[in-house]
Amino acid sequence: MENIYVVLQHIGYKRHPSIKNKLIIDQQVKDIVEKIFDMYVNGHGSVEIVNYLNTNKYLSPTGYRKTGIVQNSNKANYDWNEVTLCNMLKNEVYIGNTVQNKKSVVSYKVHKIRTVEKEKQIRVDNTHEPIIAKDTFEKVQCILEKRGTNTKLKYDYLLRGLLYCYHCKRKLQIVLKKNSKRNAKAHPYITCSDAKSRGCYPLNVNYEKFEKHIIYVVKKICQIYADKEIFYSIYEKYQNKTLDIRDGYKKKLEQIDKAIFDINSNLDKMYIDKLQGIILEEDYIRVSQKLIFDRTNLTKQKEELEQKLIGTEEKISSKNKTKEEKELDELIENFMKLEQLDKMYLYRLINKIEIDKDKNVYIYFNFSKLNSINENLSNCYERGELQLVDAEALNEFIRIEELINKNKQKCKAV
Repeated sequence: MENIYVVLQHIGYKRHPSIKNKLIIDQQVKDIVEKIFDMYVNGHGSVEIVNYLNTNKYLSPTGYRKTGIVQNSNKANYDWNEVTLCNMLKNEVYIGNTVQNKKSVVSYKVHKIRTVEKEKQIRVDNTHEPIIAKDTFEKVQCILEKRGTNTKLKYDYLLRGLLYCYHCKRKLQIVLKKNSKRNAKAHPYITCSDAKSRGCYPLNVNYEKFEKHIIYVVKKICQIYADKEIFYSIYEKYQNKTLDIRDGYKKKLEQIDKAIFDINSNLDKMYIDKLQGIILEEDYIRVSQKLIFDRTNLTKQKEELEQKLIGTEEKISSKNKTKEEKELDELIENFMKLEQLDKMYLYRLINKIEIDKDKNVYIYFNFSKLNSINENLSNCYERGELQLVDAEALNEFIRIEELINKNKQKCKAV
Protein backbone atom coordinates (compact mmCIF):
# COMPACT_ATOMS: atom_id res chain seq x y z
CA MET A 1 0.00 0.00 0.00
CA GLU A 2 1.37 3.37 -1.00
CA ASN A 3 1.61 6.12 1.61
CA ILE A 4 1.06 9.80 0.95
CA TYR A 5 3.17 12.39 2.77
CA VAL A 6 1.92 15.93 2.41
CA VAL A 7 3.59 19.05 3.81
CA LEU A 8 0.82 21.52 4.56
CA GLN A 9 0.89 25.23 5.32
CA HIS A 10 -0.93 25.54 8.65
CA ILE A 11 -2.20 28.97 9.59
CA GLY A 12 -0.15 30.10 12.56
CA TYR A 13 3.04 28.52 11.22
CA LYS A 14 5.47 29.12 8.36
CA ARG A 15 8.50 27.29 7.02
CA HIS A 16 11.85 27.85 8.68
CA PRO A 17 14.01 30.00 6.34
CA SER A 18 17.02 27.66 6.51
CA ILE A 19 16.06 24.33 8.14
CA LYS A 20 14.20 21.95 5.82
CA ASN A 21 10.78 20.67 7.01
CA LYS A 22 10.99 22.82 10.16
CA LEU A 23 8.02 24.96 11.22
CA ILE A 24 8.25 28.23 13.11
CA ILE A 25 5.45 30.37 14.53
CA ASP A 26 4.01 33.02 12.22
CA GLN A 27 3.63 35.96 14.59
CA GLN A 28 1.23 37.74 12.22
CA VAL A 29 -1.54 35.20 12.76
CA LYS A 30 -0.55 33.52 16.05
CA ASP A 31 -3.14 35.62 17.92
CA ILE A 32 -5.93 34.38 15.62
CA VAL A 33 -5.14 30.73 16.41
CA GLU A 34 -5.05 31.47 20.14
CA LYS A 35 -8.33 33.38 19.91
CA ILE A 36 -10.08 30.49 18.12
CA PHE A 37 -9.04 27.90 20.71
CA ASP A 38 -9.77 30.27 23.60
CA MET A 39 -13.28 31.04 22.30
CA TYR A 40 -14.09 27.37 21.73
CA VAL A 41 -12.90 26.18 25.13
CA ASN A 42 -14.84 29.02 26.79
CA GLY A 43 -18.20 27.97 25.41
CA HIS A 44 -18.44 29.56 21.95
CA GLY A 45 -19.61 27.19 19.20
CA SER A 46 -18.03 26.82 15.75
CA VAL A 47 -20.78 28.85 14.03
CA GLU A 48 -20.30 31.71 16.49
CA ILE A 49 -16.52 31.69 16.01
CA VAL A 50 -16.84 31.63 12.20
CA ASN A 51 -19.25 34.58 12.37
CA TYR A 52 -16.82 36.46 14.60
CA LEU A 53 -13.92 35.91 12.17
CA ASN A 54 -15.91 36.89 9.09
CA THR A 55 -17.57 39.89 10.77
CA ASN A 56 -14.13 41.19 11.79
CA LYS A 57 -12.88 40.71 8.21
CA TYR A 58 -10.23 38.07 8.96
CA LEU A 59 -9.14 36.25 5.81
CA SER A 60 -9.42 32.46 5.78
CA PRO A 61 -6.19 30.38 5.80
CA THR A 62 -6.39 30.13 2.00
CA GLY A 63 -6.87 33.89 1.69
CA TYR A 64 -3.97 34.66 4.01
CA ARG A 65 -1.70 32.21 2.17
CA LYS A 66 -2.46 33.78 -1.21
CA THR A 67 -2.45 37.46 -0.20
CA GLY A 68 -0.35 37.66 2.97
CA ILE A 69 -3.07 39.88 4.45
CA VAL A 70 -4.53 39.08 7.88
CA GLN A 71 -7.54 41.44 7.85
CA ASN A 72 -9.12 43.23 4.92
CA SER A 73 -12.13 45.50 5.41
CA ASN A 74 -12.96 45.25 1.69
CA LYS A 75 -12.69 41.48 1.41
CA ALA A 76 -15.36 39.83 -0.69
CA ASN A 77 -13.93 36.30 -0.79
CA TYR A 78 -11.90 34.01 1.47
CA ASP A 79 -14.53 33.60 4.17
CA TRP A 80 -14.00 31.19 7.04
CA ASN A 81 -16.23 28.10 7.27
CA GLU A 82 -16.99 25.46 9.90
CA VAL A 83 -15.05 22.67 8.16
CA THR A 84 -11.83 24.69 8.14
CA LEU A 85 -12.35 25.71 11.75
CA CYS A 86 -13.06 22.17 13.02
CA ASN A 87 -10.03 20.79 11.17
CA MET A 88 -7.90 23.43 12.93
CA LEU A 89 -9.31 22.53 16.34
CA LYS A 90 -8.40 18.85 15.81
CA ASN A 91 -4.91 19.51 14.43
CA GLU A 92 -2.05 18.43 16.72
CA VAL A 93 0.34 20.76 14.91
CA TYR A 94 -0.78 23.48 17.34
CA ILE A 95 0.63 21.57 20.35
CA GLY A 96 3.97 21.01 18.61
CA ASN A 97 3.35 17.56 17.10
CA THR A 98 3.79 16.42 13.51
CA VAL A 99 1.36 13.79 12.21
CA GLN A 100 1.96 12.11 8.84
CA ASN A 101 0.45 9.25 6.86
CA LYS A 102 -3.07 10.58 7.47
CA LYS A 103 -4.08 9.59 3.92
CA SER A 104 -3.05 6.64 1.77
CA VAL A 105 -3.68 5.24 -1.71
CA VAL A 106 -5.52 1.89 -1.65
CA SER A 107 -3.00 0.29 -4.06
CA TYR A 108 -0.97 1.04 -7.17
CA LYS A 109 -3.93 -0.27 -9.22
CA VAL A 110 -6.69 1.50 -7.28
CA HIS A 111 -5.79 5.17 -6.93
CA LYS A 112 -8.53 5.99 -4.44
CA ILE A 113 -7.36 7.95 -1.40
CA ARG A 114 -8.60 6.87 1.99
CA THR A 115 -8.11 8.06 5.57
CA VAL A 116 -5.64 6.00 7.60
CA GLU A 117 -6.75 4.80 11.05
CA LYS A 118 -5.44 7.02 13.83
CA GLU A 119 -3.41 4.17 15.35
CA LYS A 120 -1.49 3.67 12.09
CA GLN A 121 -0.66 7.33 11.52
CA ILE A 122 2.92 8.44 12.08
CA ARG A 123 3.10 10.83 15.03
CA VAL A 124 6.23 12.64 16.21
CA ASP A 125 5.93 14.75 19.36
CA ASN A 126 7.60 18.10 20.05
CA THR A 127 8.90 18.78 16.54
CA HIS A 128 8.31 22.55 16.80
CA GLU A 129 7.19 25.25 19.22
CA PRO A 130 3.51 24.92 20.23
CA ILE A 131 0.99 27.76 20.04
CA ILE A 132 -1.66 26.07 22.19
CA ALA A 133 -1.14 24.50 25.64
CA LYS A 134 -1.78 20.75 25.78
CA ASP A 135 -4.44 21.00 28.49
CA THR A 136 -6.38 23.53 26.40
CA PHE A 137 -6.10 21.28 23.34
CA GLU A 138 -7.33 18.26 25.33
CA LYS A 139 -10.35 20.22 26.59
CA VAL A 140 -11.18 21.18 23.01
CA GLN A 141 -10.98 17.51 21.91
CA CYS A 142 -13.28 16.54 24.78
CA ILE A 143 -15.88 19.11 23.68
CA LEU A 144 -15.58 18.06 20.03
CA GLU A 145 -16.06 14.41 20.96
CA LYS A 146 -19.19 15.15 23.00
CA ARG A 147 -20.72 17.37 20.34
CA GLY A 148 -20.08 14.87 17.57
CA THR A 149 -19.48 15.67 13.93
CA ASN A 150 -23.07 16.52 12.97
CA THR A 151 -23.48 20.22 13.75
CA LYS A 152 -26.71 20.65 11.77
CA LEU A 153 -29.10 18.36 13.60
CA LYS A 154 -32.77 19.35 13.55
CA TYR A 155 -32.99 18.80 17.31
CA ASP A 156 -29.71 19.61 19.06
CA TYR A 157 -30.60 18.61 22.62
CA LEU A 158 -28.79 20.19 25.54
CA LEU A 159 -27.54 16.87 26.97
CA ARG A 160 -26.69 15.25 23.64
CA GLY A 161 -23.23 13.71 23.81
CA LEU A 162 -23.21 13.47 27.61
CA LEU A 163 -25.58 10.50 28.08
CA TYR A 164 -24.17 6.95 28.39
CA CYS A 165 -25.49 3.51 29.27
CA TYR A 166 -24.19 2.42 32.69
CA HIS A 167 -23.88 -1.21 31.54
CA CYS A 168 -22.52 -1.24 27.97
CA LYS A 169 -20.88 2.25 28.21
CA ARG A 170 -22.21 3.20 24.77
CA LYS A 171 -23.68 6.62 24.08
CA LEU A 172 -27.43 6.78 24.59
CA GLN A 173 -29.66 8.06 21.80
CA ILE A 174 -32.46 10.62 21.95
CA VAL A 175 -35.31 9.63 19.63
CA LEU A 176 -38.74 11.09 18.94
CA LYS A 177 -41.70 8.87 19.87
CA LYS A 178 -45.45 9.28 19.53
CA ASN A 179 -48.12 7.66 21.68
CA SER A 180 -51.04 5.77 20.22
CA LYS A 181 -53.34 8.82 20.04
CA ARG A 182 -54.07 10.18 16.60
CA ASN A 183 -52.20 13.36 15.66
CA ALA A 184 -50.32 13.21 18.96
CA LYS A 185 -47.17 15.29 19.28
CA ALA A 186 -43.90 13.36 19.29
CA HIS A 187 -41.70 13.65 22.37
CA PRO A 188 -37.99 12.84 22.76
CA TYR A 189 -37.03 9.73 24.74
CA ILE A 190 -33.63 8.45 25.87
CA THR A 191 -32.91 4.91 24.65
CA CYS A 192 -30.03 2.46 24.40
CA SER A 193 -30.18 1.57 20.69
CA ASP A 194 -30.16 -2.10 19.71
CA ALA A 195 -29.90 -3.01 23.40
CA LYS A 196 -31.57 -6.38 22.98
CA SER A 197 -29.37 -7.53 20.09
CA ARG A 198 -26.23 -6.49 22.02
CA GLY A 199 -27.32 -8.18 25.24
CA CYS A 200 -27.85 -4.88 27.06
CA TYR A 201 -30.93 -3.63 28.92
CA PRO A 202 -33.76 -1.64 27.28
CA LEU A 203 -34.22 1.97 28.40
CA ASN A 204 -37.05 4.43 27.91
CA VAL A 205 -36.78 7.79 29.71
CA ASN A 206 -38.68 10.97 28.86
CA TYR A 207 -35.89 13.34 27.81
CA GLU A 208 -37.67 16.64 28.54
CA LYS A 209 -38.36 15.72 32.18
CA PHE A 210 -34.90 14.21 32.53
CA GLU A 211 -33.16 17.35 31.26
CA LYS A 212 -35.20 19.66 33.49
CA HIS A 213 -34.32 17.83 36.68
CA ILE A 214 -30.70 17.05 35.82
CA ILE A 215 -30.10 20.76 35.24
CA TYR A 216 -31.75 21.45 38.59
CA VAL A 217 -29.35 19.04 40.34
CA VAL A 218 -26.28 20.45 38.54
CA LYS A 219 -27.25 23.97 39.56
CA LYS A 220 -27.73 22.81 43.17
CA ILE A 221 -24.23 21.33 43.19
CA CYS A 222 -22.78 24.54 41.72
CA GLN A 223 -24.60 26.58 44.39
CA ILE A 224 -23.12 24.37 47.11
CA TYR A 225 -19.63 24.84 45.63
CA ALA A 226 -20.18 28.62 45.43
CA ASP A 227 -21.01 28.67 49.16
CA LYS A 228 -17.46 28.05 50.41
CA GLU A 229 -18.45 27.46 54.05
CA ILE A 230 -20.73 24.56 53.12
CA PHE A 231 -18.39 23.30 50.41
CA TYR A 232 -15.30 22.99 52.61
CA SER A 233 -17.33 21.18 55.26
CA ILE A 234 -18.33 18.60 52.64
CA TYR A 235 -14.89 18.49 51.01
CA GLU A 236 -13.15 17.78 54.33
CA LYS A 237 -15.37 14.71 54.78
CA TYR A 238 -14.60 13.65 51.21
CA GLN A 239 -10.84 13.93 51.78
CA ASN A 240 -11.03 12.00 55.06
CA LYS A 241 -13.10 9.28 53.41
CA THR A 242 -10.60 9.04 50.53
CA LEU A 243 -7.69 8.78 52.98
CA ASP A 244 -9.45 5.91 54.77
CA ILE A 245 -10.04 4.14 51.44
CA ARG A 246 -6.37 4.58 50.47
CA ASP A 247 -5.17 3.16 53.80
CA GLY A 248 -7.53 0.20 53.33
CA TYR A 249 -6.07 -0.51 49.89
CA LYS A 250 -2.51 -0.33 51.24
CA LYS A 251 -3.33 -2.72 54.09
CA LYS A 252 -4.96 -5.18 51.68
CA LEU A 253 -1.92 -4.99 49.36
CA GLU A 254 0.38 -5.81 52.26
CA GLN A 255 -1.76 -8.86 53.06
CA ILE A 256 -1.66 -10.02 49.43
CA ASP A 257 2.14 -9.54 49.22
CA LYS A 258 2.57 -11.66 52.36
CA ALA A 259 0.27 -14.38 50.96
CA ILE A 260 2.22 -14.47 47.66
CA PHE A 261 5.51 -14.61 49.60
CA ASP A 262 4.22 -17.57 51.65
CA ILE A 263 3.09 -19.41 48.51
CA ASN A 264 6.51 -18.93 46.88
CA SER A 265 8.26 -20.17 50.06
CA ASN A 266 6.04 -23.27 50.18
CA LEU A 267 6.70 -24.02 46.52
CA ASP A 268 10.45 -23.78 47.11
CA LYS A 269 10.26 -26.12 50.14
CA MET A 270 8.06 -28.61 48.28
CA TYR A 271 10.48 -28.69 45.34
CA ILE A 272 13.41 -29.50 47.65
CA ASP A 273 11.29 -32.20 49.37
CA LYS A 274 10.50 -33.69 45.95
CA LEU A 275 14.18 -33.75 44.99
CA GLN A 276 15.04 -35.45 48.28
CA GLY A 277 12.27 -38.01 47.83
CA ILE A 278 10.32 -36.82 50.88
CA ILE A 279 7.14 -36.35 48.78
CA LEU A 280 6.00 -38.15 45.65
CA GLU A 281 6.08 -36.52 42.20
CA GLU A 282 2.27 -36.72 41.77
CA ASP A 283 1.72 -35.10 45.19
CA TYR A 284 4.10 -32.30 44.31
CA ILE A 285 2.30 -31.65 41.00
CA ARG A 286 -1.15 -31.72 42.61
CA VAL A 287 -0.34 -29.33 45.47
CA SER A 288 1.91 -27.02 43.42
CA GLN A 289 -0.81 -26.56 40.78
CA LYS A 290 -3.25 -25.43 43.48
CA LEU A 291 -0.70 -23.02 44.97
CA ILE A 292 0.12 -21.57 41.54
CA PHE A 293 -3.61 -21.12 40.85
CA ASP A 294 -3.99 -19.26 44.17
CA ARG A 295 -0.94 -17.11 43.41
CA THR A 296 -2.34 -16.16 39.99
CA ASN A 297 -5.62 -15.02 41.55
CA LEU A 298 -3.78 -13.03 44.22
CA THR A 299 -1.60 -11.36 41.58
CA LYS A 300 -4.72 -10.34 39.65
CA GLN A 301 -6.29 -8.91 42.84
CA LYS A 302 -3.06 -7.03 43.51
CA GLU A 303 -3.07 -5.41 40.06
CA GLU A 304 -6.69 -4.29 40.48
CA LEU A 305 -5.97 -2.85 43.94
CA GLU A 306 -2.91 -1.01 42.63
CA GLN A 307 -5.05 0.66 39.96
CA LYS A 308 -7.61 1.68 42.58
CA LEU A 309 -4.83 3.00 44.80
CA ILE A 310 -3.52 5.15 41.94
CA GLY A 311 -7.04 6.60 41.56
CA THR A 312 -7.29 7.53 45.25
CA GLU A 313 -3.78 9.04 45.22
CA GLU A 314 -4.81 11.27 42.32
CA LYS A 315 -7.86 12.45 44.29
CA ILE A 316 -5.72 13.28 47.32
CA SER A 317 -2.90 14.90 45.35
CA SER A 318 -2.87 18.69 45.41
CA LYS A 319 -1.04 18.96 42.07
CA ASN A 320 -2.55 21.70 39.87
CA LYS A 321 -5.07 22.31 42.66
CA THR A 322 -4.80 26.10 42.48
CA LYS A 323 -5.16 26.09 38.70
CA GLU A 324 -8.23 23.83 38.83
CA GLU A 325 -9.80 25.93 41.60
CA LYS A 326 -9.31 29.14 39.63
CA GLU A 327 -10.78 27.62 36.47
CA LEU A 328 -13.72 26.10 38.34
CA ASP A 329 -14.47 29.33 40.25
CA GLU A 330 -14.60 31.30 37.02
CA LEU A 331 -16.64 28.64 35.22
CA ILE A 332 -19.27 28.36 37.97
CA GLU A 333 -19.49 32.13 38.40
CA ASN A 334 -20.32 32.50 34.69
CA PHE A 335 -22.55 29.41 34.73
CA MET A 336 -24.70 30.79 37.56
CA LYS A 337 -25.18 34.08 35.69
CA LEU A 338 -26.58 32.41 32.56
CA GLU A 339 -30.25 33.09 31.94
CA GLN A 340 -30.31 30.39 29.29
CA LEU A 341 -28.03 27.38 29.66
CA ASP A 342 -25.21 27.07 27.14
CA LYS A 343 -24.25 23.57 26.05
CA MET A 344 -20.55 24.41 26.09
CA TYR A 345 -20.67 25.23 29.80
CA LEU A 346 -22.26 21.84 30.48
CA TYR A 347 -19.53 20.11 28.45
CA ARG A 348 -16.89 21.86 30.54
CA LEU A 349 -18.61 20.99 33.82
CA ILE A 350 -19.79 17.44 33.12
CA ASN A 351 -17.75 14.53 31.79
CA LYS A 352 -20.69 12.14 31.37
CA ILE A 353 -24.06 11.07 32.76
CA GLU A 354 -24.80 7.34 33.01
CA ILE A 355 -28.23 5.73 33.38
CA ASP A 356 -28.66 2.10 34.46
CA LYS A 357 -31.45 -0.43 33.83
CA ASP A 358 -33.29 0.66 36.99
CA LYS A 359 -33.10 4.30 35.86
CA ASN A 360 -30.56 5.31 38.47
CA VAL A 361 -28.50 8.26 37.28
CA TYR A 362 -24.78 8.83 37.89
CA ILE A 363 -23.27 12.26 37.17
CA TYR A 364 -19.49 12.47 36.63
CA PHE A 365 -17.97 15.96 36.63
CA ASN A 366 -14.72 17.15 35.06
CA PHE A 367 -13.67 18.65 38.40
CA SER A 368 -12.75 16.56 41.45
CA LYS A 369 -14.32 19.05 43.85
CA LEU A 370 -17.74 18.82 42.19
CA ASN A 371 -17.45 15.04 42.34
CA SER A 372 -16.69 15.35 46.06
CA ILE A 373 -20.01 17.16 46.55
CA ASN A 374 -21.70 14.56 44.36
CA GLU A 375 -20.40 11.62 46.42
CA ASN A 376 -20.98 13.23 49.82
CA LEU A 377 -24.53 14.28 49.03
CA SER A 378 -25.44 10.65 48.37
CA ASN A 379 -23.69 9.55 51.58
CA CYS A 380 -25.42 12.26 53.63
CA TYR A 381 -28.74 11.19 52.16
CA GLU A 382 -28.16 7.58 53.20
CA ARG A 383 -27.20 8.63 56.77
CA GLY A 384 -29.95 11.22 57.12
CA GLU A 385 -27.53 14.13 57.60
CA LEU A 386 -29.56 16.96 56.11
CA GLN A 387 -27.97 19.89 57.92
CA LEU A 388 -25.34 20.60 55.24
CA VAL A 389 -27.75 21.16 52.38
CA ASP A 390 -31.49 21.44 52.04
CA ALA A 391 -33.47 18.20 52.00
CA GLU A 392 -35.00 18.95 48.61
CA ALA A 393 -31.59 18.86 46.91
CA LEU A 394 -30.72 15.56 48.57
CA ASN A 395 -34.06 13.95 47.82
CA GLU A 396 -33.62 14.82 44.16
CA PHE A 397 -30.01 13.76 43.81
CA ILE A 398 -29.50 10.06 43.15
CA ARG A 399 -32.46 8.23 41.65
CA ILE A 400 -33.86 9.27 38.33
CA GLU A 401 -37.32 8.18 39.51
CA GLU A 402 -37.11 10.80 42.25
CA LEU A 403 -35.78 13.40 39.85
CA ILE A 404 -38.62 12.86 37.41
CA ASN A 405 -41.45 12.25 39.85
CA LYS A 406 -40.85 13.17 43.52
CA ASN A 407 -44.04 11.65 44.85
CA LYS A 408 -43.55 8.17 43.35
CA GLN A 409 -41.11 5.49 44.43
CA LYS A 410 -40.69 4.20 40.88
CA CYS A 411 -40.77 5.90 37.53
CA LYS A 412 -43.65 4.48 35.49
CA ALA A 413 -43.07 3.85 31.82
CA VAL A 414 -44.75 6.48 29.70
